[in-house]
Amino acid sequence: MSDWLHLIGWPPSIITGGLLIFLSLGYGTQARRKLRPILLAMQVSLLTLILATLYNALNTGPFGMLEALLAQSFGTFLGLLIISWLIIKLCFIIRFRNGQTNIFTRNRRS
Repeated sequence: MSDWLHLIGWPPSIITGGLLIFLSLGYGTQARRKLRPILLAMQVSLLTLILATLYNALNTGPFGMLEALLAQSFGTFLGLLIISWLIIKLCFIIRFRNGQTNIFTRNRRS
């Protein structure tokens, strides 16, 4: 595996990837149009990082969980941020592709 991919925590584990996809799709499909996808992606990546780390350190006790949370790198957070931003942006493109306009009819007054 390339050192660049290892720097951003790629490939994620099954739990991390599942949480990331689930939360990104949930945030992307429920968000309003005016919300910025990068802010949603930051929330998703931070929540995914915290939940996955706590799940992986479940048997180590409270101090082990805290140590595992503090041992996470910024590169892993950045990798999760990029992936979640792409998923949320794709949801926004699919949901808001036409907006409120009708593409096959003209707005005529009778």
